[in-house]
Amino acid sequence: MPPCVIEKDSSRALYTVSRPSLLKVMWLYILAVWGVSLSTATSEMFTCSVPEDPVSARLGHVATMPCWLTPSMNAEGLEVRWYRPKDFDNPVLHYRERKIQEASQQSQYVGRSSLGLREVTSEGLKGGDVTLKLVNVTLRDQGEYVCYVSSNQDYETASVFLNVTVMGTPPLLSAVRTDADSVNVSCVSHGWKPRPRLQWSDGRQTLKPEKLDYSSGAHGLVSAHSWVLSSSSSAPWVSCSLVLSEGEELEGRVDLRNVPAVPETSSGLKTAVIILALLLLLSVVFVGVLYKKTGNKSTRVITGDIVDIETMRQPEDLVDMETMRQAGVDVTLDPKTAPPYLTVGSTGKIVRDSKDNPCPPGEHACILGTRGFTSGSNAYWEVGLHNEQVGGKKSWWVGLASGPVKRHGDVPATPSNGFWFLSSDKEKGLRLNMAPDILLPANPRPQILGVYFDYDQGVLSFINVKDNKLIVTVRAMFIGEVFPLFNPGQGDTAPMTILDVSHYKTEPVEVSVSERESKVAPPAEEAETDALLASNQSRNRQTSESKDCL
Repeated sequence: MPPCVIEKDSSRALYTVSRPSLLKVMWLYILAVWGVSLSTATSEMFTCSVPEDPVSARLGHVATMPCWLTPSMNAEGLEVRWYRPKDFDNPVLHYRERKIQEASQQSQYVGRSSLGLREVTSEGLKGGDVTLKLVNVTLRDQGEYVCYVSSNQDYETASVFLNVTVMGTPPLLSAVRTDADSVNVSCVSHGWKPRPRLQWSDGRQTLKPEKLDYSSGAHGLVSAHSWVLSSSSSAPWVSCSLVLSEGEELEGRVDLRNVPAVPETSSGLKTAVIILALLLLLSVVFVGVLYKKTGNKSTRVITGDIVDIETMRQPEDLVDMETMRQAGVDVTLDPKTAPPYLTVGSTGKIVRDSKDNPCPPGEHACILGTRGFTSGSNAYWEVGLHNEQVGGKKSWWVGLASGPVKRHGDVPATPSNGFWFLSSDKEKGLRLNMAPDILLPANPRPQILGVYFDYDQGVLSFINVKDNKLIVTVRAMFIGEVFPLFNPGQGDTAPMTILDVSHYKTEPVEVSVSERESKVAPPAEEAETDALLASNQSRNRQTSESKDCL
């Protein structure tokens, strides 16, 4: 066949193309289309990259789980899905069609999950960064998370493991003098994850503990208990620190100079004293049992300094305020119990220190509530410690006092003398009236303090109402009638106010037997694990020089 050439028809001014040239043009077009398709497919080929090590986040804080595309490319038009293993259809987060899809999202992550940045300089989705950000981390959030990214051609996955760490309760220290110079100091703290490192120090050297025990409780949270022997002549104070990592540490201190001295006695006298103390303890227990059986409200016995102190088992758990408030009572100040250096409002709900008659040294500026409590009682009341115009109170006492105790004069305000209270002073923060005093971290000071009391269970709890968090719980055995105790302190512009809690109560709803049987209570474990944030700051343990009048 002769070669095909382009010929011009002069009469019609048209060009004709030979057959070989037409086939060549068609092949070039096919190659061009294939090349474009190949280029597009190649541009969407990627892998998901994640850190090799697990990611850690503090309970109640923010967790960032990095995931990014390699090579870097724009992911705005891709599908991004974060999910827990075996839960693809109920994702933690789902991004598609350039927006977050909330319809299929797990309810526990609604409002908590979003696309974040793996580093400050990241360009986000434009730069291929598909990092997951999770706020208000709970214990249930710990575990594996799958990063899934899909294009029109393919998809890739990678997994990130999240560890949730928990800062436990502030270490609570107690000291007992064993002889003229030696002091036994114990330290206890609950609710850590993972197990913290506990260390003792006297400011000069690290002390070796006589004993150190760790125990695991609910949800794998760890408690630590240790004690050490120290000398008050070699160091004025001893500290106990619990450390998770750098910057995650809580410390408590006890002043050894204020630990009561042990009187010197002969060995025979010591034995006699021990026997006498045991007999006295047995008699107190007997009287307490007899009181409970006879219901004799006139019998009043103080049980001594055997008081157990605990803070939240899980430091950032919320308090069930609704349940506590159902025990709300109307507390009114009793002006008959007020010393002359207190001013009580006409409604019986407001008290402050007297400017004209200040509290003298050695006196207790205390007043009782008009309602007393005996066996079978549980109660809840709230105290306002903040004023919008003048700010918050810095010094106060709030708690309980036994009816017959001497509230004025030089009687130490300790549990052995019928006082159980939480107090605040301007310099040292919150403290419990133990012997010696126990300082508690509190930042900020509570504006509204809730008090919950269960007589038979021996529970006295103090709650920061605004933050909905437990401050501390005191456990003791109460015998006889006890009353709400208030001390407005000295020098504060803001007064102390007893708030109305009656409007919190709800009327009980009648439920039929069939309805009651059909209702299934939620698992206690699930309720306990929903924790939120609260960061405790440790304070140096010191004893107040003016703890009577604050």
